[in-house]
Amino acid sequence: MRVKIGIGASNDVKETVARCKEVGVSSVYISCSSMKGFRENGYPELDCLLRLREGLEKEGIDATSATYWFAKWPDRRFRPGATNPDILLTRNRECIDAMAKMLEVLGKAGVTSILHYIDLGKPDDPSQEDPCWEGLIDIYSELVPIAENHGIGIGTHSLHRLLADGVRERAVDSGMRIEDYNTYRAEGWGGPFLVGTWKELRCLIAAVPSPSNGITLCTGMDIPGGDVVDLVREFGEKIHFCQLRDHTGRWPEGIEVPPGEGTMNLKAIVAALSEMGFSGVVNPEHLGKPRYEGEDLVKVAVGYERGLLDG
Repeated sequence: MRVKIGIGASNDVKETVARCKEVGVSSVYISCSSMKGFRENGYPELDCLLRLREGLEKEGIDATSATYWFAKWPDRRFRPGATNPDILLTRNRECIDAMAKMLEVLGKAGVTSILHYIDLGKPDDPSQEDPCWEGLIDIYSELVPIAENHGIGIGTHSLHRLLADGVRERAVDSGMRIEDYNTYRAEGWGGPFLVGTWKELRCLIAAVPSPSNGITLCTGMDIPGGDVVDLVREFGEKIHFCQLRDHTGRWPEGIEVPPGEGTMNLKAIVAALSEMGFSGVVNPEHLGKPRYEGEDLVKVAVGYERGLLDG
C-alpha cells in the first residue's frame, strides 16, 4: 500500500475536508482531547467520534489515526511542560480507567493507530524513578491487551524536545551538552522526562511484548542523539505512527525548521521506511517559524515530503 501524508483534523468535517484539499492530503489524525466528552470523562463520546470519522470517510479522507497524551486526565499539573508522574506511584484508577475506556471507544470507532505522547517528568526525588518505571510498566500491561483486542497499534512517542528561545541560549551559555539531556532542569523546559529517548521506548516495548505495543517513529529521535535510520530498521513493524520533522542540530543547540532546511537526512529515513515495508501515514510536524508573513508551513512541508515519497 502506498504511504500517505497526513495532517491534524479539526472537529468539523467540512473545515477538515477543505484544509485537506488545500494542502493536498487524504489522511488525517484526530485529537482525542479536543472532542466532546474528554473534558468531562477523559475520553471522547463514541457517537461524536463516529460522526467525525464517517463524515470524513464519505469525503475520501482516511481518519483511522488519533492522538492522545498519557495520563492527561484528570488534570495532572506538575511542572510546566511535563505531566505529574504520581499516577505511576499511586496507580490512580480514575486516570487508568479513562485511558482504558479511551482505547475501547477508539477501537469501536475504527481507529487503528494512536500517536501516544508520554511527557511524564522524572520525579524530583531520584529514588522514586525506578518505582515510577514499575508503575508505567504495570499500567501499560493493563492497557496494551485492550489495544490488541481492538486491533489498535499504540505508537508511544518519547519526549525528545528542543529548547525554546531564551532557554536554549541560557543552556548553551552554561555549557550544557547532549549528555545532559536526561538531567537538565530549567524553567520553561519541562524535562528531564521519564521517557525521553528511544532507549526508554526500547525498554517499554520489551517489558510489555505485544504487536500493539510500538512506537511513533519521529525524526526528532535525532535530537537527544538517536540515529533515525538505524531506529527505523530496529523498530520495523513496531512503527505504528510516523512524524517527519527537521532541525538545525541536536540538543541543546537545535532549532526547528521546515523539512529540507535542516540537518536531517529525510531522504535516507524515507528510504529506510520503504525498506522495512512501512505502509502507514507520515505526518509533518514542528515546522519552525514562517519565513514570511502568511507562509503556509504545512503546505510547504506536505509538498516537500511528497517529493521524497514520490522519489
